[in-house]
Amino acid sequence: MNNGHDHNHHRFQSSQARLRLAFWTQSAFFVVELVVGILSNSLALLADAGHMLSDVAALGMSLLALRWALRRPTAQKTFGYHRLEILVALVNGLVLWGMAGYIFYEAMGRIFQPPEISSTPLLVVAGLGLLVNLLGMYVLMPTREHGINLRSAFIHLLSDSFASLAAVVAGLAIWWQGWYWFDPLAGMVVGVMIVISSWQLVWEATEILMESTPRHIDLDAVAKALEAHPEIKKVHDLHIWTIASGIFATSVHVAVDSPQDRDCLTWEIEEILRQRFGLEHNTIQLEGPGFHDPQVCPLTRLKELTG
Repeated sequence: MNNGHDHNHHRFQSSQARLRLAFWTQSAFFVVELVVGILSNSLALLADAGHMLSDVAALGMSLLALRWALRRPTAQKTFGYHRLEILVALVNGLVLWGMAGYIFYEAMGRIFQPPEISSTPLLVVAGLGLLVNLLGMYVLMPTREHGINLRSAFIHLLSDSFASLAAVVAGLAIWWQGWYWFDPLAGMVVGVMIVISSWQLVWEATEILMESTPRHIDLDAVAKALEAHPEIKKVHDLHIWTIASGIFATSVHVAVDSPQDRDCLTWEIEEILRQRFGLEHNTIQLEGPGFHDPQVCPLTRLKELTG
């Protein structure tokens, strides 16, 4: 158990270091891109700067979630603070949608009357922004499967890379042909890419918060595996949900005939859930003859215990 804890702690520390590097890199370049975007009057560049600001916020929240996830459970937070990563991922996804909506709004106002834009600053800064985003993606690449929180940070940088690339293309179109309308068009393309790239993130976070059955687990298969046990008659009230990335919980009622050994049966059920389905946080309620027999469990003592 200690080896597993040490491995998770090392993984968290490594993820924190990578997130911290990406956070400060994005923060520094956001200031540069915002100033040049205002001076050049480019919507594509301002959209990229706004998106980079959301990246900074997303990376900051991801860092906070990782730090809190290392805290021990308390009497009020019995599962610890792991669920915070799901909330951060959902907020990050919704912020991306808000950015996309604003980009669409601005683009619609500019598409038919595009303002003049200085292409050289747009090309230079957007090109540098693309390199910064690619660097951030490279830094976070090894950690993107360590949880939905880290994946949300990676998706932010991926979306911002689309925005930077679109700004570069818009700058080239303006420099080469004087197509100022290409700038708001590029902004709209960025908005679409943002929604597409973040859709899965928002959906997955919502599914977890709704305590839906994890996608990789077949509820019927779990029930059939338990009912195949010779002492189990039927399984009901089976619930499987996600606490946080990689942490799943199970609650199940198991109807049995009088078992030879209740502790042994419970252990066997635990092993079926753990070895076949990877479920380790399990609550098992055995039901059957003798479990609620007044002669076995006198009602007088129950009244005393319940007051």
